[in-house]
Amino acid sequence: MYARRRLAPQERLTGRSALGACAILYLLAVPASAQKTDVIILMNGNTLTCEIKLLDRGRLQASTDDLGTLNVEWDKVASVTATRLFRVETSSGLREFGQLASSQPGQLDVVTVDGPISVPLGEVVYLTPIGSRFWTRLDGSLDLGLSYTQSSGVAQLNFSTSATYRRPTFQLTGSASSYLTKQDEGDDTSRHTLGFQGVRPFGDQWLWLAQGGFERNQELGYDLRGTVSSGFGRFLVRSNRAVFVLGGGLSTNRELPTEGDSVQNLDGLLSLRQSYFTYDYPKTDITMSLDVYPGLSQWGRVRTQFDGKIKREIVRDFSVGFTIYDSYDSDPPSADARKNDVGFSLTIGWTF
Repeated sequence: MYARRRLAPQERLTGRSALGACAILYLLAVPASAQKTDVIILMNGNTLTCEIKLLDRGRLQASTDDLGTLNVEWDKVASVTATRLFRVETSSGLREFGQLASSQPGQLDVVTVDGPISVPLGEVVYLTPIGSRFWTRLDGSLDLGLSYTQSSGVAQLNFSTSATYRRPTFQLTGSASSYLTKQDEGDDTSRHTLGFQGVRPFGDQWLWLAQGGFERNQELGYDLRGTVSSGFGRFLVRSNRAVFVLGGGLSTNRELPTEGDSVQNLDGLLSLRQSYFTYDYPKTDITMSLDVYPGLSQWGRVRTQFDGKIKREIVRDFSVGFTIYDSYDSDPPSADARKNDVGFSLTIGWTF
């Protein structure tokens, strides 16, 4: 449990009316980008006067007047002080709004309307100022891979991109990818996906999940598949080094086979999401996802989709990586289609 600590009179808020007034004045004040009043003290004793942008995935983004925007590893931070209002989330599922203070190194005091709540800095996994601008809540990546084998006459091109937009009450991710294979002998093949995923937390560690998108994969026997899924999930692990989410729900899709008429399907959904990340050089990011769709309207049919990516930074914001996907369908919509489609590639990527 997190302890509420009695602060000195000069540290306290006077009550709900005072916090409400502060919130109104803050939102009507000059833009946040003009304010550099937050103070970060590092483990080595250095002090940064800055504007805190975001803490997520173990990295604290802060804007300074002299050094530009800095990315500080959260485990290198000793204390944080800010008079602005922030949303704070911890690894145990605590979510609070308030000003930030540090009664002692390694602790963060979230000054709420009901008094301060003291939490260990190491348990804080998400931090964002109320009213921060659109671009400070957006991050993403672009990855490109190309290969050619002269002896076999096979050329492959793959492209993928994703972007995540974060708000205090939800997170929305959009993604797109294309795999193109050209062969001197045999038919050219392609795989294209366009998707989205929305996450809204509630309770301690629970999530409401929504996802969907469009796919084209002639290897698996369909020209187009549109899918919408919804369900619930739970954080099994959420820290400044790793995230692991397990979820489940229902999914519906409409398939347009390469042969025959379109078909509407209803499926169950089991979803796993795992990420591991470090920011000591070289930065490393490992992500994996697995979706399993057991058929309900077409009993006995099972589809799975696995995606994995490993990225290592080579220079600032640029990385090399390895990606793999595995799509499986126990009963493809076209009789001559394959049941399994696997692809992998080496990529060069840019993170924004």
